[in-house]
Amino acid sequence: MNKKYIALLLAILTNSVTVFGQSISLTELQIPVKTDAVVLTLEEATQKALTHSTTLKSSNMDLKISEQKLETEEDDIANGHTFQQLLNYIKQNANYATSKLSQEVTREGVKFSLKQVYIEIINKEREIALTKQSLKNTEKELLIAKTKTKLGLISEQEWSNQELNYQKALTNVQQQEINVKNAYQSLAKLINMETEDYQLMLEPIYEPLDLEMSLDTYIKGKINTDPTIKQKQISLETAESEAKFTHATVPETETADEEADNSVTKAELSLADEKTNLRTKIENCYDNIINLETNYQQNLMELETLKKQLIITQKKYELEQTTELDVLKAKQSIAEKEGEIIGQIYEHMLLIEQFENSYLL
Repeated sequence: MNKKYIALLLAILTNSVTVFGQSISLTELQIPVKTDAVVLTLEEATQKALTHSTTLKSSNMDLKISEQKLETEEDDIANGHTFQQLLNYIKQNANYATSKLSQEVTREGVKFSLKQVYIEIINKEREIALTKQSLKNTEKELLIAKTKTKLGLISEQEWSNQELNYQKALTNVQQQEINVKNAYQSLAKLINMETEDYQLMLEPIYEPLDLEMSLDTYIKGKINTDPTIKQKQISLETAESEAKFTHATVPETETADEEADNSVTKAELSLADEKTNLRTKIENCYDNIINLETNYQQNLMELETLKKQLIITQKKYELEQTTELDVLKAKQSIAEKEGEIIGQIYEHMLLIEQFENSYLL
């Protein structure tokens, strides 16, 4: 793929959003394309992160060892077994099941964490582009203020205030550049590559939450399938099996029976707590999604108002009733609102993914 085609493609992606499957062009938000940067897609970055993740490697090793131990226990009980051997098998089977679930959750967690950092960089680069554009307007204001000061139209104090505003804007740009650099360093660590100025590509797609059932029914379904809940359920079943074994084989002692029963009770409480916590997390995620969708619609209406104001300002400028700077400020307001909307869409994408995959909460 040649650089010109890449640049064109990125320009299209950066200045459009997809809503209900339709691409909507943005009018004022122009993000510079880094022609010499290395293109790094989300899919490529994700694969590199999965390959490099030490947490995932550790989880894979735990799963492999657990599987080997399970095979050993299966061999031990193949030709007859004692109660203790059977219990050991039950425990190891449970350990393998929980290790497998843990490995799956770890893998998805690595992918989601990478996506968060990837989107964070896209957002920060958009924000810094907007801030730099705003800085240009501030520079124009500063030049105008300087001229007005010489003509005695404004006081030295007003000039000083304008200069201070410029310095603050300049400092803000410098801080944002540091933030972008730090975000790239985080990405480089995740994918095990040297820190480079990558060109990241991820189209913002807005698809509102469409829950075809009550929230309570949805949550109950998630509780029945969530990997963490399954792990707690396995722990409870294992504790129950061990308690039955203790009651049936251990010489009658109050302490042994009580300890076994306590283990069951603790596992039951842990499972109940996990279910409650998951319900709360999903409810909070749902509320965040609904609030975000409401704010998103509000921002769309505000954007339309800003566009109408720009048309009015442009007409006034043509009639010499306002200045070019006023037109630039009106365009900047639109660009900033568009940037806010894009940020909301990315945030919405992440929230929807967490809502659909509760183990990411």
